[in-house]
Amino acid sequence: MSWLSSLFGSGGEDPEAVRQRQAEAARLQAVAAQQASDRQMQMQLDYLNQLRADQQAKEAAIAAKDPTATRSAANRQLDTTFAPGFESTYLPDTYDDPLAGDIYNEQYGKATSYLDNLRKRGVITDTGYGAGAKELDTQGSRVRTQLQDIGKTLLDQERSKLGDIANTGRQRASTLEVGDPFDINPYSSQVQSSIGDFGSKFADMFRAGVPGDLFDTSALASIAGGAQGAGNTPFDPNAVAGPVTSSEDPNDPFSGQKPVQKRTSTVF
Repeated sequence: MSWLSSLFGSGGEDPEAVRQRQAEAARLQAVAAQQASDRQMQMQLDYLNQLRADQQAKEAAIAAKDPTATRSAANRQLDTTFAPGFESTYLPDTYDDPLAGDIYNEQYGKATSYLDNLRKRGVITDTGYGAGAKELDTQGSRVRTQLQDIGKTLLDQERSKLGDIANTGRQRASTLEVGDPFDINPYSSQVQSSIGDFGSKFADMFRAGVPGDLFDTSALASIAGGAQGAGNTPFDPNAVAGPVTSSEDPNDPFSGQKPVQKRTSTVF
């Protein structure tokens, strides 16, 4: 009997036995095919992994000679700590508003005291006083601008210092080599120290920048007198300048003071 007849049986073999042999042969063939496919897939994966490993090795070799990554990491720290415009975040334009407001009120009060003195001495009436006060209010916008300019100058100077500190850090970052350490803390500490020092000295620096009397009182008497019209009190230069040397009232605080020829204020 040939091997074919042995495999598929002769005319007298059980058909079920033949079917089972055929099914087993098909299974074994499928297993062999799957194993061959798995081996082929593994070979492909091994090849791709080797390519990836070779590429990583090349990149590592390049990075070992290129400081770009080191410098980029340092600059990211700097950008996080000193974001664009950080100087104005620490020192906003409104930083000087409270102090500027105090000085404005002081200057305005000093100017209105001059008007008060004119009215007490009888040089001007209430009508004249109102005209003088209106003139001071008109000058107020100029005075506020002057104070704003003083504050802005001081703030811009300090902001420039803060920017220089950050730029020093960036300059250091640009010179880093592979493996060089970078510490952001010294630059951050310098910024905080500079801001603290600025804050402690700001009021004195601001007041030092105020050029004397910002309100011009030199023409207030004439403005007040003109507003009074025909009922204006005769002009007395000593009264305009201030109190006279004698007083019938022993409680007069101006008693005994020497007359001043004329009181003026600097015009800005």
